[in-house]
Amino acid sequence: MSAQPDFVVPTGDYLNEWMQDTEIIAAELGRRLGVTRKHVSELLSGKAPLSRNMAISLEEVTRIPARIWNQYEALYREDLARLEANAAFAKQHEAAKLYPLAYLRKFGHIRAAGSDKAGTVRQLLSIFGVASLDALATTWAKGSVAYRRTVAGREDAPALETWLTLGERAAEHIDLAEFDGRALKSMLPDLRSLSDSDPTTYVADCINSLSRVGVALCLVPPMPGLGVYGATRWLNGRPIVQLSLRYKTDDQLWFTLFHEIGHILLHGENGLYLAGDGSTAEEEADCFAADLLIPKEFAERLPRRRDIAAVQDLAAELGIAPGIVLGRAQREMGDFAWGNDLKKRFEFVSMEGSK
Repeated sequence: MSAQPDFVVPTGDYLNEWMQDTEIIAAELGRRLGVTRKHVSELLSGKAPLSRNMAISLEEVTRIPARIWNQYEALYREDLARLEANAAFAKQHEAAKLYPLAYLRKFGHIRAAGSDKAGTVRQLLSIFGVASLDALATTWAKGSVAYRRTVAGREDAPALETWLTLGERAAEHIDLAEFDGRALKSMLPDLRSLSDSDPTTYVADCINSLSRVGVALCLVPPMPGLGVYGATRWLNGRPIVQLSLRYKTDDQLWFTLFHEIGHILLHGENGLYLAGDGSTAEEEADCFAADLLIPKEFAERLPRRRDIAAVQDLAAELGIAPGIVLGRAQREMGDFAWGNDLKKRFEFVSMEGSK
């Protein structure tokens, strides 16, 4: 965001400069304009706005086009309003600390320095598309988007609102087709097989594939202190699947992805689903993902002891990443201390290039 000036230049400064160049005093200018000397003084100080009619009169007196005087006045009033707005933003800074400002700076969403209170608040509000923190609270508590109202009353509302909004901003950049549930269901085997492909490209492949059936897949970095690693909701008739890669391994990525897709196919446009909230819908989505990745007829062949070869053989037969089979076996054994080299790890990188 470009820096804004912290000063204003009244139109009267330009008029005063012309008066000095032409050696005309305020009383004489008033006579030429047909106004009082007091009005001229107020024009020079910026107390009186320069009207369109006055701009035309100045054109006659100064031979400077009225449009130039109007431009000076418009810029002055805009800068004046901006400074007043900055003062109002600065007063909101203490309340803005409830939001994850450090996280937003790390990933480049806020670029204002920590000492720039007005700039910090301005950029925070820009993320949400609102004019004030009061408007933000009202938008989430009383707005027309139903799922937001369920978030507003939570203790972690500022963090969760921020994380979900970043997902919506990411979704805006995805070219989505109309939602097609049948096509999504038919696509599941192909998506599943992507897990065993190149990990440097398969996330992008998933995003592109899902966009063709009207599903927005967005990856937003995990937020410290926010125990949400996946979410599904509908916006403008299309589902948004949002993942955080909180656990940063491929078995968690694919399980959470299919868990969220399960919400789309099983539960429809019924609200906001947050992975890990312990609801019946979450249990149903868990079963959907588990059975899709490793169908029930293969689940009995999961290794019951530390056996990497058995993991690799079953993964090859299923056509999925070995890390997925390993993760399932670890959970069922309650033993997570073996075979982890089979899992692929992910890391978000901030816009400044630091991890």
